[in-house]
Order: sequence, then structure tokens, then C-alpha cells
Amino acid sequence: MRICVVITARASLARVYTVLEALRYLCDLRVILAGGALLHHYGDTERDLPCPVAHRVFSSLAGNTLRTTAAETGMLTSYLAHLFAEDAPDLVVTIADRHETLATSIAAAYQHIPLAHIQGGEHTGSIDDKVRHANSMLADHHFPATAQAADTLRRICVRGGIYMLGCPSIDLASRSLTDDKWKDYLIVLQHPVTSEAALAAVQIDETFAAITGAEFVDYPVLWLWPGQDAGSDALAKRLREHREHDDTGGIEFVRHLPAHQFMSVLRSARVLIGNSSAGIREAAFLGCPTVNIGSRQTGRERAGNVIDVPHHRHAIRAAIARQLSHGRYDSSAIYGTGRSGEAIARHLTALCRHSAPQGNRGVPPEVAAPVQPHHAP
Repeated sequence: MRICVVITARASLARVYTVLEALRYLCDLRVILAGGALLHHYGDTERDLPCPVAHRVFSSLAGNTLRTTAAETGMLTSYLAHLFAEDAPDLVVTIADRHETLATSIAAAYQHIPLAHIQGGEHTGSIDDKVRHANSMLADHHFPATAQAADTLRRICVRGGIYMLGCPSIDLASRSLTDDKWKDYLIVLQHPVTSEAALAAVQIDETFAAITGAEFVDYPVLWLWPGQDAGSDALAKRLREHREHDDTGGIEFVRHLPAHQFMSVLRSARVLIGNSSAGIREAAFLGCPTVNIGSRQTGRERAGNVIDVPHHRHAIRAAIARQLSHGRYDSSAIYGTGRSGEAIARHLTALCRHSAPQGNRGVPPEVAAPVQPHHAP
């Protein structure tokens, strides 16, 4: 039994890490690294893997624009089509909603290779929703993280079984330990918004002005570099300009933290600021106060730890002050309880053993248990 998992970004690894840990002992696991997952600039993803890499596909183009995003998707589709034909996997796994995930789905679906999609059914706006739903429509098996996401998949009439088992990144969060080093830190992680790529530099200026205000001079800042999206080059350039020309004595700029260390930071730090999904997902489980800026996470389910603000320095400052005053929140299990990875891995291997082209038919009852619709009170 051979299962192929395609990982194209550092965030995607966190979303599937504990699944890989289990799969390596349950099947012939073939991991393909592609896109930004292979670039040192965006983190040493291969170094952090819990298993060997079968193939490396260098598919990133310089520029990080909307045009290069489209071109990368087409190019990666071609590469993956050849690899899937050669490796002949029994199942392919794609993760979430980055543009490269659509290449994985197309290359598998058009060769009639069963496709599993992790983290479908969520809403965040922009092009991500289109990519995520396209992956879901091409997939045969679905592993949404929440009841609301599972409901969405049912409403759009996806093909195959829906197995709501939570988000594997919460497994990593549940393992994390408090580290006193980070207890007074403000953490900044802000990515460009693909539909607002031309505004990325201006938007990061507002965040920088807020963070460097006199109100927060007593708090050290850990500023993590943005991910690989349209607009990230302009955003990173502006960060370098601030680092070189402004007073950044209290800010530590870091390109990448391994997932386990990042979870420890979230468990320990005072506030997470920016627009990363980590503020919505893992931070909710860890009770980390989050200031979510702008529209990148529009529509994503939230717990009580999040304050949403526009790209405006005064609004950002006020929200940070509120979160500092509030302190830690109670843990929320909205995205899982920390036991998702092994459950997803066992479902994947069972689905391989009991092929069900039309959905749940033929799959063991413990795997094919239907997801009950969730209705808000």
C-alpha cells in the first residue's frame, strides 16, 4: 500500500506532521517536497520532517506575483503528473489551500488516483476559497477540521466520505511546553493578502508603526518572516528597510522556527499579532491572545481569543493593549483536541485497503461513520 503526500510550504508540514509520523509505520509512505518547502528562505522544511523524502520538485519562480503563482501551478501539475505515473500511489494526499495544492489535485484526479484532501470546507475569502473548494471537488476523501467545515462540504455536494477528525497541527500544540524565554514577547507574523498584493508594503508599515509605539517599549518582539505568497517580496523588502533604517533594537527578526518551537512560543508569549491562521487555529487551543489584522482570515471560524482589526496603526495598538490587559484565554477545541494525526493516518490506510470509488461503500464502519451536520444554536 503506497500513499503519497505532497508538501509545498512550511505551514503545510505543521498541518500534516503527526499524520506522517503515523503513516510511516502503516504504509509505503512517499513524501514529495515542492515549491517553497524546498527553499531555505522559507524555512528548512526537509530538516523538520519526521520521515525521508521521496522526491524534490523545484517549482518556485522568482517574483512572487499573481502571474508567477499561476505559472507555478501549471508547471508543478506537469511535474507531479509524471511522478504519480512513475510511483503509482494507491492514494495521494493534498493539504489546505495554497495554489500548489491545486496542482497536486489535478495531477492525481486526472490519472484516476484516489485523492484525500485535509482541511477542506473552510472559508477565508480571496483566491484561497476557490482553490480549497476546487481541491474538495476533485477529492474522493475529505478530512475537515471542524463541524462547520464538514457542513460546508456536505452543502457543496463533494464526492466521497467526510471524516471530521480535527486539525493535526493541534496535536503539535498539545505537545508543546511553556518556555519562560518567550513569556513577555509580542509575536508578529503577517503575510501578504493575495487579493491586496499591491498594498503589502503599506500594510506592513501600519503594523510596524503600531508595534514600535511607546506603549510597548517594555515588551520584546519576535518578528517572523512572511510566507511565500504574491506580494511577499515587497513586504519582505519593506521589513528589511525598517530593520536597516529605523529603531528596531527591541525586535528580533527570524526567518523560520520549527513547528514544535513555534508552538512553544505561542504557548508562552503574551500576544500574537498579524494575519496568520495560527492565531485562529493553534492559538485558540493554546489560549494565546491574538490580534488579527485585515482580511486574510475573513470567514474562518474563531474562538474567543481573537480581536479583528483593520490595517490601521491606532486600531492595532488599541487591540494589542486590550489583549495584554486580558491575558491568556481558556483553551478551545474548535479545531481539535490534539489526537487527529494518528486517526487520519488510520483512516487513510483503511481507505486504501477498502477502495470505495462512489463514497463510503465498502469502507469499514469505523472509518465510514457519517459526519453529523452541525447547526448553530
